[in-house]
Formats: sequence, C-alpha cells, structure tokens
Amino acid sequence: KNIAFRLSMPQEIQLKLVFANDHNSTNFTVALNTSVKDVKGLILQKHWPSSPSLMPAAEVGRLRLFAAGKELGGKGSDDAKSLKDLNIVASQHGPTPVHVMAVQKEADAEKPQAASEDASKQASQCFCTVL
Repeated sequence: KNIAFRLSMPQEIQLKLVFANDHNSTNFTVALNTSVKDVKGLILQKHWPSSPSLMPAAEVGRLRLFAAGKELGGKGSDDAKSLKDLNIVASQHGPTPVHVMAVQKEADAEKPQAASEDASKQASQCFCTVL
C-alpha cells in the first residue's frame, strides 16, 4: 500500500521583531494571509517599543521589514502582498527573525518643492565678475 502523507502548511507564523539600533525585540504570531501593510500597522500600533534609541511611533513615516536577507513588501502595491505570497520562510527553530527599520516622516513633503519653485521664479542676483 502507498500511503500519501500530506504535510499541512501552517496558517500562522511566529515573528521575532528585531528593531534596528535598539536592544528590544518582541515576538508575535500573525496569519500567513495577512498583508505586509497590516503587519506593519500591527507593529506600529501594538508592538512598537518605547525606547530612547527609537523614534516614537507617531514620527514613523513607514517601516521597512527584512527577513532572510529580503525586504518584505516595500512601497505601494508591494505592501498589499500577503506573507504567504512573499514565500516567507518560517524558522524551524523558533520565531522567524524580522528586522524592523523605521523611516522618519518628512516634516512637510510639499515645502521643499514649493521653495525650489519660488527660488527659480526669482531673478538671479549674482554679483560675480568674470575677469
């Protein structure tokens, strides 16, 4: 008789969040069908450590997550992919390490562009003399 063994895929994964430039780490379990965007939201809302070496969660513009040398998601539509779609490899020996890097919010994204437009509209006031 041939007996076919069917390995069932786990529906959840335990992540160990390792925060850049900080000694804090935390573990949490999430469903594999969770989008990267939702994982990032959970990290900021429920798992962000209060540490003097990390910026406050309110100042974080976006998170970058890395596992097994690859970035999970990225920007825009890449964050809509689920952990399962990204083929995240679950650690056999405990929680899967995920490195968390925060990118600070820009103070006002419109100001630099508006300032450069105003500067280009003004006439040059160079008083250089070419000899």
